[in-house]
Amino acid sequence: MIQGLTRSLRLYFVQAWYSYQALFAWSVPFNYFASKFGFPFFTMLLFVFMGKFVGLKDPIYIVMGNILLMPAANGISGVSMTVGNERQFGALSYLLGSPAPRAPLFLGRALFHILDGFVTVAVALPVAILIFHLDLTRINLPLALLCVLLIAFTTSGVGFVLGSITLVSRDGWMITSTLAVGLYLLVGVNFPVALLPPFLRTLAFGLPMTRGLMAARLALGGAGWSAVAHLVYGELLVGIIYTALGYGLFRLLERRSMVNGTLDNL
Repeated sequence: MIQGLTRSLRLYFVQAWYSYQALFAWSVPFNYFASKFGFPFFTMLLFVFMGKFVGLKDPIYIVMGNILLMPAANGISGVSMTVGNERQFGALSYLLGSPAPRAPLFLGRALFHILDGFVTVAVALPVAILIFHLDLTRINLPLALLCVLLIAFTTSGVGFVLGSITLVSRDGWMITSTLAVGLYLLVGVNFPVALLPPFLRTLAFGLPMTRGLMAARLALGGAGWSAVAHLVYGELLVGIIYTALGYGLFRLLERRSMVNGTLDNL
C-alpha cells in the first residue's frame, strides 16, 4: 500500500512538472511576464477608469478584485490548455495506453498552475500597493494568502472540466474564453455579487471564486477565521465538485474512446 502511494505521488509530481514545462516551452521571460501581468494590469486600469466614470471614488474594490482574479488565468485557461493540448499534439494516446493510474496523471496537471497563480498574486499585490497607494495595514496576511491559494485551486477545477470538453469539441477554447470574461461580471470582481439579478446571483454562487473573493476581501480588511470560515469551506467544496466532475468526464471520454477511437480523431 505504501509503495503504491509513493509511486502515485512520484507520478503526480513528475507529470505536474513535465506538463507545465510543455505548456511554456515556447515562451521566453518577456512573453511570460507580459502575458502574466500586462493584460491583467491594463484590464484593471480599464475597470478603474470605468468606475471613476460612474462616480466611484475609491478604486480599491476593483483593484483588489482584478488582482485576485489573476489565478483564474492559470486555473481555467492554463489547466484546460494543458489537458486539451495532449490531444492536439498527439500525446494523449500514449498517456491512455500507459499502465499508470489515471488520477495522478490527470490531477497532476494542475499543481504548478495553482502555485504559479499564487505567486502571481504575491508579486502583483505589492506592485498595486505602490501604484494605487492601497492601505492594507489591517490585513490578516496568513488568511489572505490561504484564500488566494484556495482560489487558485478552485479555478483549476473548472479548468479540468473545460479541458476534458476540449478533448471532444473544437469549441472548447471558445467556451473557456467566454467563461473567463464572464467571471468579470459574475463573481464579484468589479462590483458586489449582491447587485446582480437573483438568477445571476444564484449562478455566481455555483461558480468558483465567488466565496473565495468574499473571504479574501474580508481577510484583507483584517477579519479573522471565524468571519470567513463558512466562505472558505463553501469555496473548497465548489472546487472539489468541479475537480471531481472534470476527472469523471475525462474517465467517461476515455472509456468511450476505447470503443470508437474518439480521442484520436483530430
